[in-house]
Amino acid sequence: MAMVLWWTLLWISGYCHILSAEVLVQYKYFLSEQIRGVSLPAPAETNGTEFIWEWTSHDGSYTNTRIITIQSDGTYSWNLKKANMSISKERTYDIILRPELQNAGVFTFIQTKPKKVKVAQFEVFAIKVEPLSWSKENEGCDMIRSCEVSHLPDSATLDWERDREPTANTTLIYNNTAHIIIHSADQYNEGSYYCTLRWNGALIFSIPSTFEVNKGTRGTEHTLYRGSLNSSEVVLICRSTASYRTAYWQWEPSSGTNAIRVVSADKYENASISMKVDEERFSSEGFDGPNFPLRISPVKFGDSGRYFCSSEHSLMATVTLVTVQVSAVPPGGLSRNKAVVLNCEVSQVIGSVTLAWLRMKGGRGEIIKQEVLSEGHPEKMLSLTLPILSRDQLHWACAVFTGSMLRAQVPLTLPKPDNRRVLVIGLACTAAMCVGVLLLLGGLLFRHLKTTAGPSSSPAEGNGAADAVYSNITDLQQGQGNQDTPKEENDSEELQYLIFSLSTPSLDPHTQQRRQLNPQSRSDQEENDNVVYASVCTM
Repeated sequence: MAMVLWWTLLWISGYCHILSAEVLVQYKYFLSEQIRGVSLPAPAETNGTEFIWEWTSHDGSYTNTRIITIQSDGTYSWNLKKANMSISKERTYDIILRPELQNAGVFTFIQTKPKKVKVAQFEVFAIKVEPLSWSKENEGCDMIRSCEVSHLPDSATLDWERDREPTANTTLIYNNTAHIIIHSADQYNEGSYYCTLRWNGALIFSIPSTFEVNKGTRGTEHTLYRGSLNSSEVVLICRSTASYRTAYWQWEPSSGTNAIRVVSADKYENASISMKVDEERFSSEGFDGPNFPLRISPVKFGDSGRYFCSSEHSLMATVTLVTVQVSAVPPGGLSRNKAVVLNCEVSQVIGSVTLAWLRMKGGRGEIIKQEVLSEGHPEKMLSLTLPILSRDQLHWACAVFTGSMLRAQVPLTLPKPDNRRVLVIGLACTAAMCVGVLLLLGGLLFRHLKTTAGPSSSPAEGNGAADAVYSNITDLQQGQGNQDTPKEENDSEELQYLIFSLSTPSLDPHTQQRRQLNPQSRSDQEENDNVVYASVCTM
């Protein structure tokens, strides 16, 4: 009952502000699964004799479309037959929306007689949270949820928050949907999580959900997806409700090799790591009787397979680890004039999975290519070819979905392409002059590069600043906004030509004139093509 009252108050409240002296703008929202309709209340006091409601839907189906015309005496006529909208019986000008996703949009109440005046405006957001009700999860599994909003303005942020703060877990935003993954959930992850939309600093809505876990892992089976990165890790939880004297973890690699007893321990003693695995990456806090976790950090692609935790003669947990790796071909020395192939590979396919390449922009992803892979599929990889690499194509992520739920995202940041090329054109050269010309050419090239770089100053003088260098795979949620929007002049390719001739020039003035470049055309070409010419002529 308390929860119903809380929802009712939150639904009624809404965020309002005055757009002008006459127009009241109010934001409302509804959950697609709720039963009660959404009322759009027109101002109580109006002096007009005829009014209309106009609608621009979030899905693009309708733009400034008249829904209904209402007279001051209460009579009305529907201009757009909508079975999922109705007129209020208590208030003359109010309309009621059924809580369906297609009903989201901007609704405007306009007086048409005696003169046309915009009176009020409502932006109604539809929210879909999956799953809506959070039942208890098994300890050690990945808790995954999604929150979709009908419209996500460019200046708005859609996030999952815990205790009104952004979570430290994996969050991905794409297609107006915020996904959250709480890795290897346990009792410390319990609490309330909120799907929150903020726009221009104002809180539009915050949908709460409570998360609880079942204590202990005895008899549980679940699948975890992890990226193969230097910063990645996975914690396999094994916890019983009773106390045992011994425990061990056994691993069956997905490669089909023999099973390995990874780690074993006696109660309150240090865990013993097998020499068949990397002791630097496999570790355990030890065994205290009921609790025996296994940590792998960093995760490698070959770590995939099934892991079994046993306490004496009881099977306490079964975990299937699926690993994901990303790569670019060629891996380094990228040029904007050469094609780049992005590869995303999963170690195994269980049931059906969807791989998707997303281009990331400021923390938001745009799906460029996706493919559904089924169990037994000969290929476990999704490749994306970029014919020409540009500076707005440096930040990527490979996302793995089971159904509509995100299971993993692996970032990939490409190095900036090399845009400068120096082309030396030799028109004529004699053997006797080669050494001197090379020295002269090198001096001219050095002087030109120094001049184009601008005046230099040492750090001690306070006039110089070090440039940031990005070369490794980075967190998609940090520091991407500025990297995707470089200065305009950096986008153009600079091509420098050094033209030299070592033959004796003609003394004919007409020939000399023909050899000269038109100064005006040269200036225009340098401005348009960013091409630098330098001529060297020897007698």
